[in-house]
Amino acid sequence: DVARWRAVARVSRVVERQAEWLWQVLEGDYNDELRGKVLQFSTGSSSMGREGLQAFVVEPADGSDERLPTAMTCGNMLQLPRYSCRAVLSERLRQAAEDCCSFQMA
Repeated sequence: DVARWRAVARVSRVVERQAEWLWQVLEGDYNDELRGKVLQFSTGSSSMGREGLQAFVVEPADGSDERLPTAMTCGNMLQLPRYSCRAVLSERLRQAAEDCCSFQMA
């Protein structure tokens, strides 16, 4: 549930615009499977669980449109470059989440 996710989020002022696009993309552009992959990429878990997500942090990352977002799962932190538009954020986040979730340990 994106509303619950957003409710516990702390967003750096530096990436407020990108964070607003993030919520729009999660709510309007991505299906449940892709939202789960973004959650997995950002927190290490593909679901919020029974207790729900307790905290989530959106911080700036170095770079711009060519860079993928990064994450620190131990802190439930997504680090977003200062993307120029929602479409770029959507594509880069999709790529990062799908690449992350396709990696399997043998």
